[in-house]
Order: sequence, then structure tokens, then C-alpha cells
Amino acid sequence: MSNCNNPPEARFVVKVPRDSSLEASSVNAPVKVSGVVGEQEVSVVAGDVSVKGSRGKLEVASVSGNVELVPESLADTEVSTVSGNVKLKLPRGAGANVAFSSVGGRFNGRDVSLGSTKKKYGNGEHDVEVSTVGGTLDVQSE
Repeated sequence: MSNCNNPPEARFVVKVPRDSSLEASSVNAPVKVSGVVGEQEVSVVAGDVSVKGSRGKLEVASVSGNVELVPESLADTEVSTVSGNVKLKLPRGAGANVAFSSVGGRFNGRDVSLGSTKKKYGNGEHDVEVSTVGGTLDVQSE
């Protein structure tokens, strides 16, 4: 028997066809997506988000959770957080125009308080927009 102080834990594993579009949301749990190549929209209130192996457009919204993106190939991407940090690992040779806006965050270790900054990677083929109130953005490129 459980009570309010010790609620039971539940874990869901959902499998979809690889080329499907996916929309997932969570209030108080992490969301992990792996190998889905269609467009994806993920929103969480309190929980981390991890998306790996994607190829389609990504939209991620998080109030209080970190976001990790490791796409197989880059597509247009939008991420918004209130207090979460964002890590993006660009695929080899990917082109991205990264726009970061923040109230009190950092982009690759540099302060971006009350403002925005942009950085072009490769040919800048895809738009990546990240906004945060107090989180950081770290972009890794090969």
C-alpha cells in the first residue's frame, strides 16, 4: 500500500514506427525519445528531456528540467526553458544558425544576460532557436 508521502512509481515505454511524428508531454517525469526521425514536440513541467537520433523538426518546452538533444541529422529546432539547461550535440558537418536569448543565462560559457546572441555553425542551413530565463546553452560541434 502506498500513501501520499510515498506514491507508487510508474514507467511507460511507448514504441512507435521510426518515421512517425511524436508529441509527448509530462507534468512531473522525464521524457526520453530515441530513434524517432519524424517531427517531434515534447513539453514537460518538471523533468528532463532527452532526444537522440532524431532527423525531423524538434520543438521542446520545459519549465524546470534540462534538455539534451543529440540529433542524427539536424533539422529546424526550437527549445524554450525557464530554469533548465540545454545541451545540443551537432552531427558531424551539420549547418546551424543558433539564436540564443536569455534573461540570465550563458551560451557556451559566456554571459548573455538580458539579451540575445547568434552563432553560425557550418553553412547555417538549419535554424536553432533557444530561449531561457535562467538556463545555459552548450553547443558541441565536431
